[in-house]
Amino acid sequence: MKNWVSYLIIIVLILVVVAIGILTYNILKAPTDTADTTNQVEEVPKPVIEFDKEVNEGVVTINVNATIDGDTEISKIELPDKTSVVASSTTFDVNKNGDYEFTAYAKNGESTTETVTVSELEEVSSKNPYLPKGFTEVGGYPESGYVIEDEYGNQYVWVPVDSGKLTRDTMLDMRYEETNSGATELVNSVAQNYGFYIARFEASQYEKDGKIVAASMSGKTPWININSLDAISYAEASAQDFGYEDCQTALISSFAWDTVLSWINNRYTNYSSNTNYGNYSGTVYPTGYTEQDNVNNICDLAGNVREWTTEVYKEDETSSKKSNKNSDSEYTVKRVVRGGSATINRTPAAHMPYTETMTDPYWGFRMVLYKK
Repeated sequence: MKNWVSYLIIIVLILVVVAIGILTYNILKAPTDTADTTNQVEEVPKPVIEFDKEVNEGVVTINVNATIDGDTEISKIELPDKTSVVASSTTFDVNKNGDYEFTAYAKNGESTTETVTVSELEEVSSKNPYLPKGFTEVGGYPESGYVIEDEYGNQYVWVPVDSGKLTRDTMLDMRYEETNSGATELVNSVAQNYGFYIARFEASQYEKDGKIVAASMSGKTPWININSLDAISYAEASAQDFGYEDCQTALISSFAWDTVLSWINNRYTNYSSNTNYGNYSGTVYPTGYTEQDNVNNICDLAGNVREWTTEVYKEDETSSKKSNKNSDSEYTVKRVVRGGSATINRTPAAHMPYTETMTDPYWGFRMVLYKK
């Protein structure tokens, strides 16, 4: 009898312990379930930005498209230049490699910022000449004479400038100055593009749309008997006359002339300081005719016809007054003529000042072409 009672007590105790355990488990588990339910927050949708790129003539167009899930919309896209477009898609043009940041804003207050890397563009350098619109490659290499041509036959040669800075031999001579706007624009263009184009040939006359315009063509009679003022005017108008879109022409400046000679001297020793190359025969030849004066694919810098530049020569007050004592004008503006001609045996580096309104049957001019 006692054994049965003992067993019964043991069973009851076991049941009590089990019941207490189950109760304790439920008590401990209940707060966890409640916390999980409470912390479940509905996720707010954020914008998603997608990119694709198109490369065309030195420009990368970044196509931007922003989307968002749910019952909301994209309100605007902020561009790398910090301007905004009220749209869900847009484009952005760049001409330099680098990282470009875009931010899409949604009407629910959320935003997303993404960065796209542009690396498709060739780096600008003296060894990577830009090709102006409307021109094609003729041949040659940047270091020794890269030639381009437009649809009319005008040819220009790339002059590389590694430092981005043009040189001028008369820089420290206060009698000479270079204030022409085209010369200044060329300096700025070279600083960005590390080079410029020089006309392969001395300027000649070309009839286009019923008027005479300045050209750089092979086998033409050089344009002579022209004063410096007209040379400046025709040279600057040539780009517009031939419909160039992204580049400008100008009369060659002292900066350009000296930089060209320095570059040629690297391949032709002392080219600028001797008379072994030019046409000094007494007869002016057609442009590009003098075979020995085709250096770095540039023709007739030494002889044939002397060439006007934009450089100004200022006489000192004493000599100016003497030379103009019978004139109402106190000073006479003079422009510098470079090189020699068929009748004057002078080096390519030679420069002499003459009254800017003078003309001569052995004087002509040459143009440069540079990116705007």
